[in-house]
Amino acid sequence: MAGRKSANDRRWEPYPTPPEAFFDQINGHSRLVAAIAYQAGVRDAAELADFLATEPRAGGLHDPMLLRGMRQAVERINQAIDGQQAMAVYGDYDADGITAVALLVQALRAMGADITPYIPHRIREGYGLNLTAIDSLADAGIGLLITVDCGITNHAEVAHARSRGIDVIVTDHHDPPAELPPALAIINPKQPGCRYPFKGLVGVGIAYKLVQALIRGGRSATGLRGRDLLDVVALGTVADMGPLRDENRVLVRAGIQALRTSARPGVRALIDASRCTAEHVRASDIGFQLGPMINAAGRIDEPALAYELLLADDPARAAQRARQLRELNDGRKASTEAHVRQAADRLAAGGGLAQALLFVEDDAIPPGIVGLVAGRLCEAHQRPAIVVARGDGHSTGSARAPEGYNMIAALRTCHDWLVRYGGHAGAAGFTIATERLGGFAARMQQHARDTLGTTIREPVTYYHAELAPAAWTTSMLDELALLEPHGQGNPTPVFISRGITATNISTTADGKHLKFRVPRPDGGTTAAIAFGLGHLAESLRRAPTVDLLYELADSRWNQTRNAELMIRDFRRATALRERA
Repeated sequence: MAGRKSANDRRWEPYPTPPEAFFDQINGHSRLVAAIAYQAGVRDAAELADFLATEPRAGGLHDPMLLRGMRQAVERINQAIDGQQAMAVYGDYDADGITAVALLVQALRAMGADITPYIPHRIREGYGLNLTAIDSLADAGIGLLITVDCGITNHAEVAHARSRGIDVIVTDHHDPPAELPPALAIINPKQPGCRYPFKGLVGVGIAYKLVQALIRGGRSATGLRGRDLLDVVALGTVADMGPLRDENRVLVRAGIQALRTSARPGVRALIDASRCTAEHVRASDIGFQLGPMINAAGRIDEPALAYELLLADDPARAAQRARQLRELNDGRKASTEAHVRQAADRLAAGGGLAQALLFVEDDAIPPGIVGLVAGRLCEAHQRPAIVVARGDGHSTGSARAPEGYNMIAALRTCHDWLVRYGGHAGAAGFTIATERLGGFAARMQQHARDTLGTTIREPVTYYHAELAPAAWTTSMLDELALLEPHGQGNPTPVFISRGITATNISTTADGKHLKFRVPRPDGGTTAAIAFGLGHLAESLRRAPTVDLLYELADSRWNQTRNAELMIRDFRRATALRERA
């Protein structure tokens, strides 16, 4: 470890410390909890009370009719239900789109609708609406098409649907283009003129608001309660990295409770297959276990596998589908790891790591994992990254950006070169003619240089506070639990402790992960595990006194509960480095 900043070669920096005036107005909560809430955006006592409330606050869910286009959408759907007109719900192939399709199909069928799901295949059909699918739906007699988690950039496809006699309602949360599609109604809180106070809903959240509006308008859903839909709302919102603030926080907190007691055979099978415990499911389990299993269907195989699981009635069938998703996800993990290594090696060999934007194209990479590889490169190097699955005529790319760089704005500068594109500031996707990749890469590099400059930013990991070993208690776990659910916009608290001596140093059987114990003032020890750092076991044995960067995890085993350190990084102890 000598000469390293840390095991991961990253600089550690604290989040901003709240001003004393903030603490002066806080009553009933510790400074630590208040400080972490401040770092997540809370600024006064009223916001803190809402943020930490264990039950949804009054008015925590905004009026769905404030969404522009909602009134027209409700009227048209009611007309279709009353007239028994065939409808289709068309969704994206990721976890957000799949959960949104499942939610709308379940709810609209309970309202008496004749509704058909349609989830396109990632490789055969690509993202968003496509003309072939629209023609097949028109030929099947569909008169109303509702999109979820897609459609906002599909101007030509919506126009084609209209020419085939299909009315289109677009519900989407991606950044809208300058020219909106000619739909009967568009529900997207980010569109111009929308008065909805919260812009961070994801696709499944907007689908839930549509159902909420239909019910508030007098439409009954036989045998269905609002909470019966919240489990899939939580799955889709966390998996799509929706910001866990405002309404999303209310929905996800209630949705996690619904997940823990879900009556859906598919959800229970999904939790069992992930090896999570239903009664203790948390947002982190959705982000790292359940969500990726749902996403694996669309990335590797047929997205209908995950949709069928969510709406499965038969427990045995659900268990079979859940096992399939687990196997697909295991394969996806292995493929992602291999292609991340290959991409990093290629960038290093070709000088790409010196560029403002990391750009990789590969004719062997599966299109379903380009976003995962781009995300890993972006996170590791704190620079925008684009990974392209190169095809014969057209290529599919995915882009990720760190905070401070707007990827969708960058893609807009190349809109004339792209077949289609869409997304957000931090994540976007596109299709491009393969022959144009060279010019596209050069233009995107120039945009990144103009925006970020030529200085390569040093990778940084931020932490929330410094803790003493005496704080590693179950009482601290209970205190930190008030801050859940964690995710985008409200990250899991990260702490540092200095001058800690590791003992009982070992690795897991495969050598990948590092395990050790650390002493507490009461004479006991606390377990620690560092995922992916098994190769540093011998180095730690030689210099066991270190500074630790970690999350405090709730470990339950054989009905015993303990605090455990999930090590994010470590470095030679500060005092030792200063004496060297």
